[in-house]
Amino acid sequence: MWESIARFVLKNKLALLIVLAVITSFMGWQASKVELSYDFTGAIPTDNARYVSYQNFRKQFGEDGNMMVIGLQSDHLFDEKIFTDFASLGKQIKNIKGVENVLSIPVAVTLVKDSVAGLKASNIFDLDKPAPDQKSLFDSSKNLFFSLPFYKNVLYNPQTNASLMAVRVNKDVLASKERTVVIGKIVTAADQFGKDHAIEMHYSGLPLIRTQLSDRMKKEMKGFLIGSVLLSAVILLIFFRSISTMFLSIAVVLTGVVWSVGTLHLFAYKISLLTVLIPPLIVVIGIPNCIYFLNKYHIS
Repeated sequence: MWESIARFVLKNKLALLIVLAVITSFMGWQASKVELSYDFTGAIPTDNARYVSYQNFRKQFGEDGNMMVIGLQSDHLFDEKIFTDFASLGKQIKNIKGVENVLSIPVAVTLVKDSVAGLKASNIFDLDKPAPDQKSLFDSSKNLFFSLPFYKNVLYNPQTNASLMAVRVNKDVLASKERTVVIGKIVTAADQFGKDHAIEMHYSGLPLIRTQLSDRMKKEMKGFLIGSVLLSAVILLIFFRSISTMFLSIAVVLTGVVWSVGTLHLFAYKISLLTVLIPPLIVVIGIPNCIYFLNKYHIS
């Protein structure tokens, strides 16, 4: 049987090489369109008690997976210059494409009586409103803010002088490659504010964590793939001391990598935390097989 296959391959080697090149080119085109998965990848069984409890919590209270938090600690936050720049930072972040809303001290509201609506929301701080004495207006707004228990230990901690800014990012943006650009712009704007006023900025939230994880996964995939190919090439050179043999083996392995990634896209899969291991595994598994077949070839 194997002799018949060998004769068929040798007899039609040119046609088979052309077919292989065409299919590999098609798979390479498919592989170029594969996308990273920005969704949360479950790593525990769905019947796990903790997982079931988490799903029940999400069903009852919802999921806030598109909220990013910026934290800072300064006892000079309510200085007029810093506070004005902090308010400008919120406006700058809100104007970033993909950001839906920003919640921070400068945009905090209070409820006031209205003869028509009964109660209506009114901004506590109105820095754009002209007044004969802007400082007294700001001081009165600050005192009003401190008198509201609702915001205590939520937007501002008077004991530690810590404050936060909550940024809500569009879910569709977070599910696309644009998330890296949006999160990068938010961090850059906040870092500039911290640099201007010598304030250390802190960041948290699922959008930031998942973006950093996805970007790291993308870089590590390229690093592992390149490193495994280079290491395999060195091992082949040491074993066979032949450049042509090394390139032939590497070509076979890289063809397998292209086919595997192309197959992922053909079946509508994305590169996730698990499937990112496929290309390096193809290289690591394929090289020993190449060595085995080459040894069999030389022995025969």
